[in-house]
Amino acid sequence: MKKKSYRLLKEQFVKKRVLKYLEKFGFGNPKEKITDLREWGVDIKVKKLRPRPIGWYYLVECKGDPSLKVKSPSGWRSSALNSALGQIISRMHTNRRALHGGYNYGVAFPYSFKDKVLKKIPYYVCNRLRLSIFLVNQNGEVEKYDHRKLKIIQKNNN
Repeated sequence: MKKKSYRLLKEQFVKKRVLKYLEKFGFGNPKEKITDLREWGVDIKVKKLRPRPIGWYYLVECKGDPSLKVKSPSGWRSSALNSALGQIISRMHTNRRALHGGYNYGVAFPYSFKDKVLKKIPYYVCNRLRLSIFLVNQNGEVEKYDHRKLKIIQKNNN
């Protein structure tokens, strides 16, 4: 039986794909919103531009796959997940939440994080924090998980 080859997805790839995904839903211009690995701050910050400009933003923290040199990829993914959550939570401020505008938050990972991420982040936390999870597959396709999707997944797995 031939083993399927798996390409490791770098953080920059994840960022670009999530930006493209958000652009389809009217959030910002991806060419202007991507950050370099060495830059401080959130990885993605885009404003809702379509159908009409309003004060909605998306802030997303992204992580890539561990390198082949990592001895424990599972442990590395767990650490990266905790790091991404900590980074995005540290960007949350109460004065950014408004009735007709405000901030939505997200964390984005390669599809290899799927099982770990969807089990570890409780749906009710995503609901309260306006947090979405973005998973990027090998083809660059993005799946978004909000609190509604997570609730179904987590209720079925209990």
